Order: sequence, then structure tokens, then C-alpha cells
Amino acid sequence: MWSKPQITPPADRPRLMLRQADIKQLRNTIKHVEMRDWYDRLLAFAPARSEDWVNLSMKGTLPVCYALESYSLQYLLDNHLQAGKHAVALALAAADRDFNPKLLDISREIGRLMLALAVVYDWCYKLLGEQEKKKLIASLKRLASLLECGYPPVHEGAFVGHTSEWMLMRDMMAAGIAIYGDDDEMYDYAAGRFLQEFLPARNFFYPSGWHHQGDNYGSYRYQADLFATWLFGRMGFNEVFDKSQEKIGYQWIYTRRPDGKLLRDGDTDNPLYEENHYIRLFPLVYLMAGNFYNNGYFLEQQQLEHSDIPDMYLFFAILFHNPQLAKKPIHELPLTRYFGEPAGIMVARTGWNNKNNMNKQANAAIVEMKIGMYQYNNHQHLDAGSFQIYYKGYLAIDSGIYKGSSGNYQSPHNKYYFKRTVAHNAMLVYDPNEAVEHPELLDGKLTWPNHPDGGQRWPGKGRAPKDLQELLGGEYERGKVLTHAFGPDSMEPDYSYLKGDITAAYSEKVKHYTRSFVFLNTKQQEIPALLIVLDSIESADKSFEKSWLLHSIEEPLVKGQRTVIARTEDGYSGELVVDTLLPKQATITSIGGNGKEFMVRGVNYRQDAPGTTEQGAWRIEVTPGVEAKHDLFLHVMQVKDHNGKPAPEVELIEFACGVASQATDQKNSPIAAIGAIVQDWLVLFCTSGQFGTEMIIPQLQRVECRRLLITDIKDGNWLIKIKQAGQITQEFKQSAAGGVLFLEQVEQGQIELERVRENER
Repeated sequence: MWSKPQITPPADRPRLMLRQADIKQLRNTIKHVEMRDWYDRLLAFAPARSEDWVNLSMKGTLPVCYALESYSLQYLLDNHLQAGKHAVALALAAADRDFNPKLLDISREIGRLMLALAVVYDWCYKLLGEQEKKKLIASLKRLASLLECGYPPVHEGAFVGHTSEWMLMRDMMAAGIAIYGDDDEMYDYAAGRFLQEFLPARNFFYPSGWHHQGDNYGSYRYQADLFATWLFGRMGFNEVFDKSQEKIGYQWIYTRRPDGKLLRDGDTDNPLYEENHYIRLFPLVYLMAGNFYNNGYFLEQQQLEHSDIPDMYLFFAILFHNPQLAKKPIHELPLTRYFGEPAGIMVARTGWNNKNNMNKQANAAIVEMKIGMYQYNNHQHLDAGSFQIYYKGYLAIDSGIYKGSSGNYQSPHNKYYFKRTVAHNAMLVYDPNEAVEHPELLDGKLTWPNHPDGGQRWPGKGRAPKDLQELLGGEYERGKVLTHAFGPDSMEPDYSYLKGDITAAYSEKVKHYTRSFVFLNTKQQEIPALLIVLDSIESADKSFEKSWLLHSIEEPLVKGQRTVIARTEDGYSGELVVDTLLPKQATITSIGGNGKEFMVRGVNYRQDAPGTTEQGAWRIEVTPGVEAKHDLFLHVMQVKDHNGKPAPEVELIEFACGVASQATDQKNSPIAAIGAIVQDWLVLFCTSGQFGTEMIIPQLQRVECRRLLITDIKDGNWLIKIKQAGQITQEFKQSAAGGVLFLEQVEQGQIELERVRENER
């Protein structure tokens, strides 16, 4: 069992979500025009006539909770003695309510009642007799024993599962705070486990600013975390969580699409990605984080998503919202954000959304580039190294959906397709001898079986890590970021770069695998953005088939080495043009259509939920034409309007020892650098992983490249010489950082680069 918490509730009351010093401020706050309607609605939950409120005890749990909280707040704010007595009487009646703990998600209803009873116990404490206190304490313990987490709360791990939502961090914790001093046991259990297991688990991933459970469950569980933040904060412990908790909220600001939806992540039906309305997060996400951390961007997003508050969340909104805090416009934020360790994800945009309405024809392009360093399981997918693209429509998508009888948790669609690598824009390596596992019982619950689709492995056989120590034990590691950078302007970057090693995400069938992303914001109307992806992958056996995947909603058009993916239905008008530069003899296969939407090696794991357009129906698979252990895949993707001008041609560049060619290495020597010329950009990568201290880029014929991005280069100062006919026409120094060197307005000619020694000034 956990040691006794060092942080304990203060002796004075109230101490649950409010202190005496907060009451005066709240009395003023509810007079604000933004809050008056909320408070009036809360008052209406608690009828004044005794014959009405007595009947509440026979109604559903939520109306009872709303009434308990309303009565208690009236007693606290207005010294309304009768309201306080009503709260006590109703609490004593409701405390005997029966629940069937075997019902799905019943813990959420039980916990909500525990919280309301705790509010009455703490706020109306002076009105409770000794026997009434004993009854409420016994009832709270009885209710706690019905929760999924158990009492003591020993079930499930510290990272994921229903225990990581309300039941411990809000409901049991609140009850423990309320009865502490009269009975310390519940607080010691809840706070003891929270402080020793839940807190370090969250402080580990908070600095990344990314919640591993995605846009649906991630935002829901982040909201639950924020209750613990406020519970401790209102007791005077404002820094229980690491302050980087605040960063998590930016995840859904940056992945918000101009049409009002989100780039999809994890098990998601939030609520449906085909409905023509704004996809809203859970109502308290930005309200609680924005008010606690005084974050004006979050308060702006709260106003956009939830100018009004649903009944279920109204009580908490009144307690935690300060309408006088200033909002800040989202467009003040940088267009690229790196969600660092331990996530390793970058989101790059070309613009921000219209504040007041969604717009399917808005010009903002959004790209998500994911390395993904740890696998937490549960609602997280096997998607290390994946990417997504949006421009006037969802173009490169996360396929499948978490909905319907064939798409819910542990359904065939969910565990054999939707959660797996095959449903993402990632790489498959198919080992025909890879073991096929069947669902088995582990800790009394079904786990996720291995399935021979060529994708990434399930660490822990799908079981989530129980705590931080197990997560860091090696089994759950799936990748590491090698470098990242964006610039030269930090607010509106021309380039955004991310490179990682995701070998560990796969079984031993993959010996080495790095993926590099380069996003280019061209700041031009016709082709506003590009994404270049380089894969360097080595399999254990040359016969293992490698497949590069890209998923789409509408059917791809493949012509030679160019694939065109349009999004023209449902009012969208975007297009993605994909050029496969490497492998040179690649085969591009289009898979999908009726009866083949979710095909995995001959089996279609269908999804029966109607109207789910954005689950997709198509993908392309790019495979090498020649068997080899090591392969390079190089793709250039340009976004454009479907009816706009054709995308310009893209040229492959490769050279060694100072010789460049758009076709072959003319010296027949090892190729040191590869890259692409597109528009006026030349982007280069090193085939061996990193360039040395000297490099020569020969003059390229018939091409005018005004901007040059060299990746895989050592950080530090470099001397650049531009030569024509052997004569230096331009010479200057440039600094490389984050593994990239960016040059613009470069004159035509041979480019010689030499790294300046560290001791030179």
C-alpha cells in the first residue's frame, strides 16, 4: 500500500474546491454578465418546495447531484439556512442509492454522486450531526467499493483506463478531502496512490504538450487531471503537478482544422468526423486549464467551443471560471509547434482558422508529423512515424473509426485494423513467419493479439504499463527523436523539420528505420505547402516486403510515379499530388472501394457505422521493385486546389563526391546525398545518416533553386562558397541548428560547404 500522503487537507472548512477566501470573490463573480445566467440555471436545479425536493431522491442520479450542489452553494454564498438543510436531508436519502457495479461505465455515475455527497459534507458541515456524519462516511466507502478502481483503489494502471479518469482523481479524492479529520482512510488511499503513481506518470508526459490517448480520450482524461489540479490548488497546493500540464491544451488548438474538425488521433469518434459542425472538446478542458494557468489562448478557445455550458458541467464552471481574465487571439501563436519528448510530434500550419465560423474553403494547410516515443496502449494506436495532411479537405488521413457494433473496443475492426499500423500513413514490413497470436486473457482482460499485417508490435501484448517505472523499462519504447528544427522565422516558418528513429516500434523484422519529415510553407497561393518524407529502412531479411502507406477518403489516381488524391465531395476542394522518387522501380498499388475499405492481407475488417465518411475507403501502397534488405523511400507531396494549376514536376537529386544527377550517379560511386527539387526549393538528405565536415553541391543544370535546405548536417558554423567556372562569386558564413542548414537567395553555381572549427572566431 502507499505511504501516508505528505500533503493533507487544511483543518478549516470549506476546503473542497472552495476556501473561505474564495467565497467573497465568487459572490462578485456570479454577478458578472457572463456568469449570471449560469448561476440562475444552477439555482433552478434546486426546487424550493419540500414536496418537490423530496421527490428528487427517487429520480436519476444526475438531477440529485445537481440539486445537492445547488443547495450547498446557496448555503455557502447566501447563508441560505433552509437550502443547507435541504442539502443535508437529500444527501442522507441519496446516500442509500443502489447501483449495479457490473453495468458498463457505471463508475462515472457512482463517482458523480460521491462528489456531490462530499460537497454537502464539507460545505454544510455545521449542519451535520455526528450520526449523520457517520452515515455519510459509511455510504461514501460503500460507493467507493463499487468503483472499477476498487476500494482501496488498486485496480488498473497509472496511465490509462477508467481509473485514470474521474473516480480516483476527482470523486474518491474529493470524498477523502471532505471527510478528512473525521476519517482519514479514503484520502490516504486516493491521495497516496495519486501522489506516488499518478502524479509522476503525468509529470513524465506533460512536458511534451501532447496527450497520448488522442483527441477524444486524451481530452477527456486531461479534463479529469485538471480536477486534481483544482482540488489541490484550492487547498493551497498550486504546484502539485508540473507546470507543463498547461501545455497539453495546445494539442487540440494546433490540430484544429479550418472546417472545425480535428486531425484524428487514437480511438476517436469525436463525435463523428463527417458531421457538418464544429467538433467540440469536453466542456471544461479549456475553462479549467485557462483559468488555473491564466492562459488567454485557452480562454479564447473556450469561448469558441463552449460559449454556453451543458448542465453536467455547470456547477464546476461556476466554481472555476473568472470572466475578468483576458482572452488572447489564437493567431498570435507560431504556425509550427513541436510537441517534444516524450512525444516527438510536430504540427505545422500555413495559417489559422476563422475565429467565428468553420470554412471548408479556407486556405490554411495543416500537417502532423509524428515520431512517437512511447506506446501507452489502451486508446493509443500503433502509429509511430505516421503523418496527416489537411488542405481544403482531409487528404492524408487516419483510417477507420471508433464507432458502431463492428468498430467499438475489442471489435475486429478496432483491433485488427483501426488500431494497427496498416490504418495509418506509415510503413509496413511483412514477415511471413511472424507469429499469429490469438486473443488471450491477461489480468482477467482481453489483450490485443499480434496480427500479421506487417505493422508495429504491441508492447506488453497490449496491456498498458502499470506505472512510470514499467513504461521506462524498455518494452514500451518505440522511437526517439534524432533532431528537429523550424525557421528561419519562428512565428511563420518557411520550413519545419523532424527526424526520428522508430526501429523499436517494430519487432526484430526491422533492423534499422529512420523517417525524416520536411514541411515547406511556400507562402504561395497555388501550392501553399509541401511535405517531403524520407524513409531509410533495413529489414532482417531482404524477402520481407516493405510497403509505404498513404490513406485517403476518395479514390487515388495513379499515373506512373505520380498519385493524385482529391477531396471534392461534401463541399471540399483540396488535392494532394504525391511524387514517388524512391524506390526508382517502385510499384504503386491502389487498394480500397466497396468491400475493400479496410483490407488486411485479403480480409476486410468492415465497419458498419453509417455516414462515417472520414473513416476513409482507400490507400496506396508503394513497394520496391527489387528485393533488398535496405531501401530508401522518398516522397514529395504538394497540396493545392483541385481545380487549380497542375502541380509542378519534382526532380530527384542524388550525388556523390561532388557530382549531381537528376537520374543516376555518373561516377558510379556511393551516393552521399539525395533530395528533391520542387518549385524553387532544393531539399537534401544524407544517405548515411549525417554529413561530415565538408560537402560539395555541384551546379545543377536547368534548375533555378533560390532556397536550399540541407538536413542531416552537423550543428555549428559553416563557410559557404559559391563558385562559377572555378571562381568564387559569393562567400559567407551560416549557422546550422537542429540538424539543418537553410540558405536562401543563393546564386547559381557550385556550392562548397566547410564546417568552421569550434575554436575559430
